Amino acid sequence: MVSERLGTPHALINNAGIMPVGPTLEEPEEVAHRMVDINLHGVITGTKIALASMLPRGSGHIVNVASMAGEAFVPGAATYCATKAAVIAFTEAVRLEHRTSGVSVSLVLPTFTNTELVAGTTGPRGFRNAEPEEIANAVAGLLERPRARTYVTRVMGQVLAAQRFMPRSMAEGLARRLGGEQMFLAGVDPSAREAYEERARKS
Repeated sequence: MVSERLGTPHALINNAGIMPVGPTLEEPEEVAHRMVDINLHGVITGTKIALASMLPRGSGHIVNVASMAGEAFVPGAATYCATKAAVIAFTEAVRLEHRTSGVSVSLVLPTFTNTELVAGTTGPRGFRNAEPEEIANAVAGLLERPRARTYVTRVMGQVLAAQRFMPRSMAEGLARRLGGEQMFLAGVDPSAREAYEERARKS
């Protein structure tokens, strides 16, 4: 065990995730199971292992990286959105369960980030993607000043917050204007995404 060699961890960052995209009915069952195993079960398992080490000491910090896709649902990424929504719910429940324990539990919710995860896709129209360094800085900020969650980028977090106060038809209309309805369907460049999709589906 890592804890036996290095001691009790002071922080755990759950950051693993895969995002195969495309029409829901064309998604093989094994790919759906793989996404759930990596994106959700990995977070659950890592969190439990960390809690077992941190709770007796009464200190530590768990940061789970979810996605804005767990709150703003995107056609063509239904299973991915489901896994990230579950990560958000799981993390919030664990945070409340252990709020007086001395162990902090936080969420990072990134927008589309410039890694291979979004190869061959375009982000919301008129908004830039996040950079990996911004996600790392957000995690560091939470470790320095613990709080329940943070959004990256802040602007996209504000857009997401504003949509919560809109009628559903207006919020969905805004998402369509930003290109959200097609970005993981007709908006995908298959050749640019092929290498990532192959690795993600077999990882």
